[in-house]
Amino acid sequence: MFAAPVPDWDTEHLVVGAQPFFRYVVHDALALLGAADRVPDLCRDWGKLLDAGPTALRETWEGGSACHGWSATPSRDLLVYVLGITPAEPGYARVRVAPRLGDLDWARGSVPTPHGPVEVRVDDLSVLVDSPVPVDLSLRDDQPPVSLPPGRRMVPLT
Repeated sequence: MFAAPVPDWDTEHLVVGAQPFFRYVVHDALALLGAADRVPDLCRDWGKLLDAGPTALRETWEGGSACHGWSATPSRDLLVYVLGITPAEPGYARVRVAPRLGDLDWARGSVPTPHGPVEVRVDDLSVLVDSPVPVDLSLRDDQPPVSLPPGRRMVPLT
């Protein structure tokens, strides 16, 4: 009968890191726990692989390639969790913007929707949203979102 080896680490207090391809699940869990602000720091792990050079994937994972799916996690999660751009209604008829910068000074990005791009720029002073559809702006998890009409709006964070 096969038995898994007993872990040689403290299973009550230590957590094993997930492989980059699976890290989106870790990021999703953090967001569900109200800790999306931790995602920016966790995405820095990909920089270590990029700094290691073009063969890092081949050396890290058997048969890796420069276009492996591991690279998609930061692309998705920086938009979804750091800028917080997600559909509030089906088909992006309304958009939710819930930026969580973590330790970043600023972030900006754009998400394509059937109605046109939703652009967000956030820093420690304000959030700038340019949206073709109404926006539910959520600045804190413990407060209700603010409704904004379509268009370009700057909201101070003070």
